[in-house]
Amino acid sequence: MTGNADGPTQPTVSDLVDRLNEDLVRRLLGHAAARDEETGRAVRLAAAGPSERLEVLAAEVDSGLRTRRHLGYWESSEWAAEARPVVAALADAVEDAPSRELVELLQRAVGHVVKVILRADDSNGMIGDLARDLLELHARACQPGVADPVKLAKWMVKFCFVDQDFFELDVVRYAPGLGDKGIAAYRKEVAAKSTGSDRFAARYAAERLAILDRDVDALVEMLGGDVSSPYQYQRVAEAMVELGLPDEALRWARDGIERTSGWQVAKLYDLAAELLSDRGEVAAVLGLRQRQHERMPSSTTYGLLREAADATGAWDGVRVGARNLLGARDRGGLVDVLLDDGEPDAAWTLATAEPAWDVGEHRWKRLAEVRASTHPADAMAVWFRLVDEVLTTADKRSYQAAVRYLKAAKKAATAADAMVEFEVRVAGLRETHRRRPSLIARLDKAGFT
Repeated sequence: MTGNADGPTQPTVSDLVDRLNEDLVRRLLGHAAARDEETGRAVRLAAAGPSERLEVLAAEVDSGLRTRRHLGYWESSEWAAEARPVVAALADAVEDAPSRELVELLQRAVGHVVKVILRADDSNGMIGDLARDLLELHARACQPGVADPVKLAKWMVKFCFVDQDFFELDVVRYAPGLGDKGIAAYRKEVAAKSTGSDRFAARYAAERLAILDRDVDALVEMLGGDVSSPYQYQRVAEAMVELGLPDEALRWARDGIERTSGWQVAKLYDLAAELLSDRGEVAAVLGLRQRQHERMPSSTTYGLLREAADATGAWDGVRVGARNLLGARDRGGLVDVLLDDGEPDAAWTLATAEPAWDVGEHRWKRLAEVRASTHPADAMAVWFRLVDEVLTTADKRSYQAAVRYLKAAKKAATAADAMVEFEVRVAGLRETHRRRPSLIARLDKAGFT
């Protein structure tokens, strides 16, 4: 039963169903199934016996995962939502009893959805998510002894080299289900297709086969190339992790840190820190994060350094130096750090120390929001500053932002007992932008007259 203080307790749907006799429940369910496709699908699947279930599923796959229409953006979202229960039913089947027939049905389902993607505006990725979920179910269903290994290998290569070029199948993931016979067939099929135009699919297959073979030399050659960029070092290091060679992975990560530059080096620091942490070498992680902060100081590296220092109890001795370095190289980052560390007054002092320095819209907003509770007049001034900045551009989005900032400024003015100043500022704003009728109309609508 459900209810609240304003009215009598209301029975739940479950309570109401319990009051009905079996015949009436059946009639109501029959009517609902006839009117609603999702309910009808649920009834058909629930009513199917073990021998009939796959047949019913196949019918649902062919009816619910296909369309010949071109789907626009909104139509794609609707179609994906309607198809989702079919994927859920397939997931239940995989959980209950994987079989060779179910594997082949999943392959058919994936093929249907890929064809839909080719005729749809899938900008939000909802149909692509259906395909990824089906591929995950397919991989889970391909347990040892379930799928025909040679047929599975041929389907995998056809799917990646012929049917489409935006989803990949990992032979390492499928290796238990493929077995030696299937892997041999996969190699043969890949070799036959690798002479074609799809170089990416061929390269990916070769890389994953090298992982399967634990061929370190081949991986270094394929993933590292001339090892001139952080990304190349990262890929080799990650391959070493996958092969269970953490020492080699750490060596590659450290080499990449020393020999390359650019924003991607941060990923090598993260990988090296994770490997050192797995060893329990917290002091080494701290040293690594200190060097990273010295090399490329930012609020992000500061946070990573703090996390590493906290693990060793060394933060009090590290904090001042970390802040000084950040302030010298990235003052905006230091403002962020001070706000994150709960020191709004220090952040405000830094941000306003040099009138010519602009900390940026995002930081001014954070400062105004924090300052409003203790110094509302300061917050009001910041909100008007942001109004002036956004109105350097004359468009709908800028006008919407200006109105939001004015609402925040009015709230701060009320708290600061500064409504007269607020109204004077608004009047000046309207005069300055009197030749922008769209803006004036928005100000009128919001009550800023």
